[in-house]
Amino acid sequence: MERPLARTSAEPTAGKEAPPARGRHRAEDRLQSPGPVVQQNIRQQNLALVLREVMKNGPRSRAGIAAAVGLTRSTVSSLVGELIARGLLLERELERVGAVGRPGRLVAVSDTTVVALGLEINVDYLAACVLDLKGNVRYEQFLRHENRGIPVEVVLDALAELGRRALDSVEGEGLIPVGTTIALPGLVDVASGMLLRAPNLGWGRLSLEAELGRRLGRSHHYVTVENDAKLAALGELWLGHELQLGDFIYVFGEIGVGAALVVNGELLRSGSGLGGELGHITVDPDGPQCTCGSRGCLEQVVGQEALLRAAGLEATVGTSIALPDGGASVIVKSARRGDAATLAALAEAGRALGLACAAAVNLFAPNTIVLGGIYAPLFPWLSGPLRGELEKRAFLTRYSDVAVVRSELGAAAAVRGAASLALRAVCADPFLVGTQGPVAPALGP
Repeated sequence: MERPLARTSAEPTAGKEAPPARGRHRAEDRLQSPGPVVQQNIRQQNLALVLREVMKNGPRSRAGIAAAVGLTRSTVSSLVGELIARGLLLERELERVGAVGRPGRLVAVSDTTVVALGLEINVDYLAACVLDLKGNVRYEQFLRHENRGIPVEVVLDALAELGRRALDSVEGEGLIPVGTTIALPGLVDVASGMLLRAPNLGWGRLSLEAELGRRLGRSHHYVTVENDAKLAALGELWLGHELQLGDFIYVFGEIGVGAALVVNGELLRSGSGLGGELGHITVDPDGPQCTCGSRGCLEQVVGQEALLRAAGLEATVGTSIALPDGGASVIVKSARRGDAATLAALAEAGRALGLACAAAVNLFAPNTIVLGGIYAPLFPWLSGPLRGELEKRAFLTRYSDVAVVRSELGAAAAVRGAASLALRAVCADPFLVGTQGPVAPALGP
């Protein structure tokens, strides 16, 4: 049974500009050059360079942009003019810095033209979020929708309807949606747009990118798919803590457990793109059977169902979005009452998380570990045991501090990260938006 859960919003999110992201075919790879490039697609690259400078450092004069990116003023003026024509930048009030001569007009990121849609499928809800280029939430809705054991076609029909409502709403305001990213709780092959496996949904190999693209019914609109934990990490980077985190591991828990590693402001990927399954690190070889087919996975110790069982609590297992009074909330309330079994279960979960994170710290040496999803409200009870295991097992902590912090975006991180990812593809390639709106979807299915 479906039940509307949340809202439509036009309020800005915390944090704004951030490193550019990736769309299909690794759009962020086009932005790795620190300065102007000399090659066949120089115009495209320099448009992205100027747009990134304004997004990262805020409103600037043309002269200030030219000095920052190393291009001539006349070249920057031409690039800015084209980005304004494409609706990606706009001019603001005169710059007043007390300098001699006529003040220049400031160039800022536009929040009146281009937006992108994030969609999310989780075990018991669907979500839609639309963000503009400044990171403002222009539309957001969560819908309770049981997706386990339901035919995939039924779920995709419901998700597409939710997506069309979001697109209709922002198009009615004169905004131009340029792309959609779908967040999924499973293994995703980004290059092909395929979901390989989602154990907690019971789904196998599916071409969700093509299926949803057809259902949305929008031309000039590309669709991508990505793992929810990876998108939650990107959402945290771009809309939450930003670069204060340094290199960080994001640990995301709801029903299952996932993780992502961000290095130098970019998501670290393996060649296959399938890394980040922290929840399936073995912490007890003789432990319970996991849905992945192995035994004693971290998920079987620190997952929501495992926490409820260890604490001796009875509650419906579900995400904190679909069931705000469900399992996670019951655990928090019991811990606040000082229930001994609950505190013991959380201490053991914190130690297990610390065991897994210590291995990741020794391997990747991040500056920060971020706890998201249900681990954000459980942070007061998990963080101490987690830190204790880090100090004992991560020998790199003897040479460099590793901070443990809670997520600022909580359960909404994945769907907001999805919307941000679609926008960053445009930031990497401004040619995706023509002077009259989106062009043919270069990153599409």
